[in-house]
Amino acid sequence: MEELLLAVETEKNARFQKPWPKLDKGCKINRLNIFINDSMEKNELSEGEAKSMKKLLLHLCDNGSLNKLGDVDYSDETHRIISIKNLKYDESSKKYSFNLPKKTIKTASKSKSNIDRHFSRSKDINSVKPESVSDKSEVVVK
Repeated sequence: MEELLLAVETEKNARFQKPWPKLDKGCKINRLNIFINDSMEKNELSEGEAKSMKKLLLHLCDNGSLNKLGDVDYSDETHRIISIKNLKYDESSKKYSFNLPKKTIKTASKSKSNIDRHFSRSKDINSVKPESVSDKSEVVVK
């Protein structure tokens, strides 16, 4: 029985020692709650303001906006969230807002098929000017 309690205790201590993306959802929510409490003390937030911040952060965690390593600055030594990227605090209204980063879509260049290559070569040959032709039976394309 004592070995089981010791194993549970070591697991409890080791579950936050992973990088942010490797934490499970429950651990992330736990760390977000600690971050909210720290922000509440630091910025002197009321209960209602802290509740709206918690609602915002839990929604962001649920929809996957806080899953990447670059989204959250997480300390491996203290096992706490230092800051959250794109989370802005307005001191006058004492409200938090999150700016969703714009996703850039790269269009992949389409590889040419053999037929496309053939037609593009035939266009190049047809567009050759007569000065580049040295003999009428031979066409030189550079």
